[in-house]
Amino acid sequence: MWAGHPWVFAQAIERVDGAPGRGDPVRVRDPEGKFLGAGFYTPESAIPIRLVTRDPDEPLDEAALARRIERAARYRRETLGFPTEATTGFRMIHAEGDGLPGLVADVFGDVVVAQIGTAGMKRREDVLFGHLQRVTGAKTIVRTANRVKAEHIDDEWSVVRGPEPKALRFRERGFEYEVPIQLTQKTGYYFDQRDNRARVEAFAHGRVLDAYSYLGSMGLAAARGRAESVLSVDSSAPVVAAGATIAHHNGLADRIEFRRDDIRKILPVLAQRGERFDVVIVDPPKLVPTRKHLERGRRAYVELNRLAAKLLEPGGLLVSCSCSAAMRPGDLLRAVNLGARKAGKHLTLVDMGAQGADHPTPAAFPEGRYLKAMFLRVDA
Repeated sequence: MWAGHPWVFAQAIERVDGAPGRGDPVRVRDPEGKFLGAGFYTPESAIPIRLVTRDPDEPLDEAALARRIERAARYRRETLGFPTEATTGFRMIHAEGDGLPGLVADVFGDVVVAQIGTAGMKRREDVLFGHLQRVTGAKTIVRTANRVKAEHIDDEWSVVRGPEPKALRFRERGFEYEVPIQLTQKTGYYFDQRDNRARVEAFAHGRVLDAYSYLGSMGLAAARGRAESVLSVDSSAPVVAAGATIAHHNGLADRIEFRRDDIRKILPVLAQRGERFDVVIVDPPKLVPTRKHLERGRRAYVELNRLAAKLLEPGGLLVSCSCSAAMRPGDLLRAVNLGARKAGKHLTLVDMGAQGADHPTPAAFPEGRYLKAMFLRVDA
């Protein structure tokens, strides 16, 4: 905590003075009584306190929350330049990275989708929604579904301010998206991969396989780059259909084939058929939910990347991603390399990506740096 980590774990708490309730503001002191910070309290959680301030003179009131939302908006506007004509979808609030642990909010044009993750933010959600609408100028504020048992949160997707949106419409790097509400993920879309999609666009060539494609955003980037053809594969039929519609709208349908299939089954089938690709992208869902799942997750990443490496032409590019915070960059690189070696391939790391700058994290908070994207040249 002294170095800047924002979480206070339950086992680190020696005693609690008074009787603070769920969501109450509390002050944290070290054994010598020195003030370390203040946050909102959840007694049932393994992380009872997530620090909001380290200023002993700052009360945790509505004004403190408003200042952080305004600061987050100013950073996106002045430093990142969001929104722009080409990009109208981005992350506005990234929890600890914006001094608002328990709150995540994404902008989709004139719609803001917010997720509440702690009891402290839940108690103050009306205030937060009001400031989000004021700062962004959004017509609609949506609270997305989220269930956190320890924080007593059981939210369903609901419009809390403004008209009901039929879809989330936005632009990213010039691509135009319309995502049906029923197909949204978490707060709506994976803005964290924006920079890595730009890398894919720069590196893509020849024939490209986009595995776990969701709406096909990686494939879109590849097709706008130098890819001659793209095969985008996802297990969800509605998602595949929506991806094909988006590709058509952006004038790239002639270069992208969308296919519904189980990735674990189709990769071996493609290899048996002798199909080969110049670029293979694997961006699976979270395989390591917590550190206790790390060994199982490592084995899954090894096998996935073994299958992916087998499909690559000599000199081809493997793009291997992980959104599991417990899987650190070194862990992922070792798993990817071991998988490639099992396939008889050698790897050279050419680039490494992470979540975009609209997903900031405190420097002393490694748990917040969850996204890894490895770009590796594969040699026979």
